[in-house]
Amino acid sequence: MPAESAWSALRRGCFAHIPEDCGNEAAPGIIDHPAFRNWALRPTTDDQFRIEEYIDRYDLRSKRVLHVGIGNSGLARRFRKRVGQVVGTTLDQSELEHAKHLGLPGYRVVIHNKYGGERDLCRGTFDFIVDNNPTSSCCCMKHLRAVFELYSAKLAPHGQIVTDRQGLGWTPPPGNPRFGFDFDDLAAVAKAAGLNAYRIDADVYVLARSAPPAPGALPLLRHQLRRAGMLPRALAGFPRKIMRRLFH
Repeated sequence: MPAESAWSALRRGCFAHIPEDCGNEAAPGIIDHPAFRNWALRPTTDDQFRIEEYIDRYDLRSKRVLHVGIGNSGLARRFRKRVGQVVGTTLDQSELEHAKHLGLPGYRVVIHNKYGGERDLCRGTFDFIVDNNPTSSCCCMKHLRAVFELYSAKLAPHGQIVTDRQGLGWTPPPGNPRFGFDFDDLAAVAKAAGLNAYRIDADVYVLARSAPPAPGALPLLRHQLRRAGMLPRALAGFPRKIMRRLFH
């Protein structure tokens, strides 16, 4: 089905009461409320933590991660020594300044509105795109399409878009409650964008072109040791070369 027909059919079948076009081209999807600004100094939310736990199971050494909505930059701080590059986006100048102040190697942050659809935020594609609120503050079908087509265009061939049930279902007042998605909503929109939806567990959902690959035995072992708090003393006494191979 051609893309235009797929999105038209999606609106007729699932989102008939959502406006086709909000008419806001200057700042689509932005809800100007003090409670939703500047998360630079706030703790990582439960849904964001679950997403990070999921990607922590993979070998990230050569991977590129796009973090949409950087908040406190906790993702970049957590993975700074184990990832190829993190590109973060934010709408908040304070979050941008906080990220720059951290001075983390391989961490680039830009001001970017995902609903605007601009694809020049960074060259190339990403192995992981992290967004725990992909639709929460969306405003119309036009800009819903814009964000999912943006993510599809920036996703590497075997890449994963990772979100979470909690953030996906949340909508900030006075936003449209219909943009609080469940898994079936997400799967329907993903299909229109040429992607498939996968339940990783009760909370974490992934969009990808094909089923997400298994993380591999060694990365999974590293992840389990980190979770158990056994790093690095778990292998105290092992040769330094083996330690480096296991944990970096």
